[in-house]
Amino acid sequence: MSTPRPQDGRRRRARQTVSGNLATTRNQLSMVAVALFDLAAGAFSMWAAVLLRYRFEPDGPPEQVMLQSVTVFALACAIVFPLEGLHRGLWRYTALNDAARIVRAVLVANLVFLPMLFLINRLDGFPRTAILIDIPILIGLLLAPRFLLAAFRTQGLRGVLQVEDRSKPAAILVGSEADLDEALRDIVRRNGSAPFRPKGLIEPGSQLTGHAIRGVPVLGGLHALTPALNRLAQAETLAPRLVLAGTNTDVEVVNELIRVAARTGAKLSRARPSEGPGAFSPVEAADLLNRPPRPPNLEPARPLIEGRRVMITGAGGTIGSQLARLAATLNPEKLIFFDASEANLYEIDLEFARHRPNMQWRAMLGDIRDTQRLETAFAEERPDVVLHAAALKHVPMSELNPGEAVRTNVIGTVNTIEMAKRYGARIVALISTDKAVDPGNVMGATKRAAELYARSAAADGSETRICVVRFGNVLGSTGSVVPLFERQIEAGDPVTVTDPDATRYFMTVEEASGLVLDAAAQTAFDADLNGALYVLDMGEPVSILRLARQLLRLRGRDPDAPGAISIVGLRPGEKRHENLVYAFERREPTAIDGVWSITGPVLDTEAVAAELECLLDAARSGDAAAVSEALGALCALRPATAAD
Repeated sequence: MSTPRPQDGRRRRARQTVSGNLATTRNQLSMVAVALFDLAAGAFSMWAAVLLRYRFEPDGPPEQVMLQSVTVFALACAIVFPLEGLHRGLWRYTALNDAARIVRAVLVANLVFLPMLFLINRLDGFPRTAILIDIPILIGLLLAPRFLLAAFRTQGLRGVLQVEDRSKPAAILVGSEADLDEALRDIVRRNGSAPFRPKGLIEPGSQLTGHAIRGVPVLGGLHALTPALNRLAQAETLAPRLVLAGTNTDVEVVNELIRVAARTGAKLSRARPSEGPGAFSPVEAADLLNRPPRPPNLEPARPLIEGRRVMITGAGGTIGSQLARLAATLNPEKLIFFDASEANLYEIDLEFARHRPNMQWRAMLGDIRDTQRLETAFAEERPDVVLHAAALKHVPMSELNPGEAVRTNVIGTVNTIEMAKRYGARIVALISTDKAVDPGNVMGATKRAAELYARSAAADGSETRICVVRFGNVLGSTGSVVPLFERQIEAGDPVTVTDPDATRYFMTVEEASGLVLDAAAQTAFDADLNGALYVLDMGEPVSILRLARQLLRLRGRDPDAPGAISIVGLRPGEKRHENLVYAFERREPTAIDGVWSITGPVLDTEAVAAELECLLDAARSGDAAAVSEALGALCALRPATAAD
């Protein structure tokens, strides 16, 4: 990788300066054009009003009266309109806020006009009723082009008169032009039900400074945010709200907003494109990723799921339940939920009963370690697609109970794949973890063993295809670091960070589940991909310490306060950093955006089979020492070209 040169940074800053100057020039020209149009409209409206008033007079209006009236009224408009900020509004974002301001400006301009004309000619010859004619003409001239352009842009005018609710906090919205417009439109559509009142906008590019969107002024770039919030805090009785508009904002912008919110005491939330209660929701841990989350594209998976029977093991867990929700949107013939946890299975069953009563599904209580129960499920339901999410995943618990981890993560995987083959399933997708790469703990080692078995099973000539999907940490999953941090913050306890330098790869549950479905579909329809291993492009790893500090700020606590964060040291089996691939593996792009296929030299299949058999024998015997030894031997296997 080439080293950035100082002149590159100077060139980049120079380009940004030129771009900013051009944007400023465009803004100024736009505002001048709007101001000239408004003045011309004012002069024309007074000319038309006087002309109409004298319409039935035989000689028409005196030329002197017409000239003075039009000139003085244009001057009055030149004074009042800039004070009302009519030139600042972007026509394509005209809203009722602008209409109210225009009506007020027209009325004030007429009130200013009369004493000015009186000082010049004592209103001699000027018909007073021309004022009543001028007002509707000028309002129409100012509003018509604005509303027509807004209607053209939005395919129709939608809006309702709203009375500002002072019981709601004032808010500054931050985002791109399109995101701000969408957020303000959502507020209008909600007819006053939004939890805040928009009082100003921040556009990080500073290209719209001085304008207004839907009647709300653009205050500037991020540099203008803190002063704006401080002014609101002084003027309002309620603490101001800071609202991030859109879904794919740059992580650095999010980090800056967190810092500003911490300094000013503003509550930070997001305006997301949504019709439900989540439209205006708190900033979540997913917003702190070092990359924008990828919304799942489920269309590639539709041919695999639609009209087919889909079994999900571990269906009540975080990943399993989300897989169930996503698969349900693709019109399956039937969903089969298989889980050893009665409580988790009850919850997903209850959710489908409430929200998808017309869908065919079955909740089956059972353990993937129980071959008899598992075979009953396969024999009765004959699934076409098997999404294998059942696993023991907590590192400390697996360290304390290695035999149980092997029985679930390895023997359970063997059972599931063998049953899928026996009963003719088309595809099995196994969920693995980045902890399976150079594993330093029992859980990672068992998932590595499951990976090796799955890929070897794909090579035995069976019609059932198999793929493996390797995850990073899933934000918000049961037992993961984010829910732990949030519980500690809520309880007022110190946030426990294992190591100040520790990093982890993170992905959202939506990303993880969408990846499983897309990977399964890609493998099911391409015989060359049988046994494929997939990894999501998760960007740069996230610092756990930084994540803890950001969450503390989001919840209104000072991360630098004594006792806010406690460094407790790495737990048994934990690594400071995780890897997505082995040194002998290569990442190759796939047809799925942001997803890699992992390739590289293969392990010796006979050696893998022998070590797997030793591991299974040790697990069945219950000998913990033998289990640990067998896991170590299996995970130490390397291709001949990558031998140590």
